Amino acid sequence: MINEIILNQGVKLVDVHSTNDLNDTDRAILIEKYALTNEILDYADDENERARFEYDEITDTYLMVYNVQNENNKIADISQRVLPISFAIKDEQLFLFTNDATHYLKDYLLAAKDHLKPEAQKEIWEFIFNTLDQISSDYSDQISETDVQRNHIQALIKKHHSSERQILDLADLEDLTTYLNTAINGNLTVIKQLELISTGNVKSLHLNKAAREHLHDSLIEIEQIKNQVDLTSDIIDRISNTYNNILNNRTNTTMKVLTIYTIVLSIPTIVSGFYGMNMKLPVADQGWSWIFSLIVTIVIILVILWDLHRRDSL
Repeated sequence: MINEIILNQGVKLVDVHSTNDLNDTDRAILIEKYALTNEILDYADDENERARFEYDEITDTYLMVYNVQNENNKIADISQRVLPISFAIKDEQLFLFTNDATHYLKDYLLAAKDHLKPEAQKEIWEFIFNTLDQISSDYSDQISETDVQRNHIQALIKKHHSSERQILDLADLEDLTTYLNTAINGNLTVIKQLELISTGNVKSLHLNKAAREHLHDSLIEIEQIKNQVDLTSDIIDRISNTYNNILNNRTNTTMKVLTIYTIVLSIPTIVSGFYGMNMKLPVADQGWSWIFSLIVTIVIILVILWDLHRRDSL
């Protein structure tokens, strides 16, 4: 579905919303009416497309693929928590390509009017940069939520209340931070590339001073988000390693206790086995021989326990 929305007198938003893939009707309209190329539409329609920024000199069209979060941040499939959306800029027209999970980006563009000064609204890139700031803010919120979940798991580990559920939750956090890290790194590359081009020799990209400053601020913001997700990912990895060490230590302690019990419990069997043999043994014919066997058993057990304690094995 294609909708045209006037952002201001000089900038028009073309909202291209697809449930899944771009259908043939919308593709034909975008090619015939708006003169977009099949190559650009293929990039914009690819749900696995990596973050990128490209410029088509022939059609004078910019394309930016950017990673954003799924509107449903509780979706079970963690690989779908981060999805690509696309911006295309041609002839003062801003094309936004989204699906059902990312269509909320349209609201960010519409809300830019409330955040941008009147003179800034004349610059089409200002709407994009403001949207990128909102996307970065979403990532920051997600990372903060991840930190809360990580702190909860860490508290359970310290209280020795850990379970298989915490192991699975910790694994999910590791997967999530991996996807977030990859997405944010891709977005950072796009912003750096855009800043490089805006100050380079591509004369068709004109950014005024305010827009360049806004772009630089967006770059600083996403660098801070990258540092934040790197720190979160590193802490989760350390907690995971610590958790594994705790589980290994618990296993070793359990095996150690079982081994000591096995040794201690085998002694009465050995002593009673000797006195159960059909052969002459010391004091075997005395009425108090069973007491003697108990004393021998206790003495041997105490000697073994003393030896284990001497070797720091208890």
